[in-house]
Amino acid sequence: MTLPRLLDPRRWPSLVVFGMALIGAFVVCGAIVALGIRMMGSQVAFEAAWGQATPWLFLWRWACYAGLVLWWLKLWRPRLVRQLGEDDDGGEEARSRMKRLERYAIGVMVAIEFFNLLDWMGGGR
Repeated sequence: MTLPRLLDPRRWPSLVVFGMALIGAFVVCGAIVALGIRMMGSQVAFEAAWGQATPWLFLWRWACYAGLVLWWLKLWRPRLVRQLGEDDDGGEEARSRMKRLERYAIGVMVAIEFFNLLDWMGGGR
């Protein structure tokens, strides 16, 4: 890789972008948990509050999922489909990739909620 390519995040390989986003998410989540433990006074108090808030956090996650899905279906997807129509092949290859990506995203959401459900039922402890 040349230096200009390394300095321009738009030209980074997708695996590097994914890795950086994952590391960033872990750092932000760790900071939030550390702040929560500090505000609650102890890890035990934090875990007790977390247990009481679990149903509300479940509803919050599903509200966020619903918002993202609506945003995707009403705003982003129509724009993307219009732009794909301008491709040389009419966007057939890109549409199939987009459908596959949509299925992966749904699978990830279901897996996240499945593991959260297992944890909520006591299977993660």
